[in-house]
Amino acid sequence: MTINRIFALSGLLLILGIPTSSIAQEEPTRSITQITGDLYRGQNNNHFTVFLVTEEGIILTDPINPGFSAWLKSELDTRFDVPVKYVLYSHHHGDHGSGGDVFAETATFVGHENMLTHMAMPPESTPLPLEGQYAIAATMDANDNGLIEMNEASGAVLANFVGFDENEDGVLNGAEVLRGPISQVREPELTYATNMVISLGGKDVEMTWVGEMNHSSDMSVITFPEEKAMHIVDFVTFQRLPYREMDFENKMFDEWMTAINHWETVSKDYDFISPGHGPLGGASDVTEWREYFDQLQAAVSEGIATGQSLEEMRENIALPDYSDWSGYSWLHENVLGMYHFLTDE
Repeated sequence: MTINRIFALSGLLLILGIPTSSIAQEEPTRSITQITGDLYRGQNNNHFTVFLVTEEGIILTDPINPGFSAWLKSELDTRFDVPVKYVLYSHHHGDHGSGGDVFAETATFVGHENMLTHMAMPPESTPLPLEGQYAIAATMDANDNGLIEMNEASGAVLANFVGFDENEDGVLNGAEVLRGPISQVREPELTYATNMVISLGGKDVEMTWVGEMNHSSDMSVITFPEEKAMHIVDFVTFQRLPYREMDFENKMFDEWMTAINHWETVSKDYDFISPGHGPLGGASDVTEWREYFDQLQAAVSEGIATGQSLEEMRENIALPDYSDWSGYSWLHENVLGMYHFLTDE
């Protein structure tokens, strides 16, 4: 197993709550299943991508990670004998967008124009961040040299070390940590502002910007009109709670809910909806996702109104309608995130 694949897999194990000590024994679950017609879904554990086969080539969404992309390219070559001509990014995050280099000889990479801003390297003088998703890294600098050596790193920083290490010098500086673990995401060559239609082999695929919202400002929903199918990633997920604190540091809950409500309405025109995480579903699954937020917001709002402390709410709030969803153990973290949204603390 290569170093790149080890870190990609360990990062996923961390997200799923699986001890990284199991990495040597665990091989990723990978598969290709047909959605409808020439549209297929690729799986790497709990991450999913979608691709459309045409007589002139393949239109692929997120490449996920280097190990999966290498596996997928081999499978596509064997099964369909046409090259990947386009890679369409849902957004810049490394757990969905990494690994596209394997398709670089034949493919054009496409993403929303805000991807370029997210991927730009901050100034070299940037210190280790004290706020944001990876602020924990600053506490790992045991020798106080402003860098994170691998033997200092732990948790998500260690699991994604290769993804952070843009210059491949074996240490992480402040700019690399602030930018995030996206060093294996290939920059898009073609960008768009609001909508873009990609045509290949007589078939169309549409990319639509979600707008400014909590998870990412470069999010695209990718739709396949002829197949009546939609690929929607991260800001909507099926049968799984939002990840831990729900990216609360972006403080854009209203914008997030506006996006969810909009795409709930649009989804009613589609037969197949493929989330970036979770099973293939339909419009009712988007509705269930929105209803979860409604219940969570109502429960936390009631707790605030009745004078409960944050600790009491995290201990006492239960949403039994969702107890069979993956990640239900994150509920107390979701309560924390909703509290931050509602109080702006």
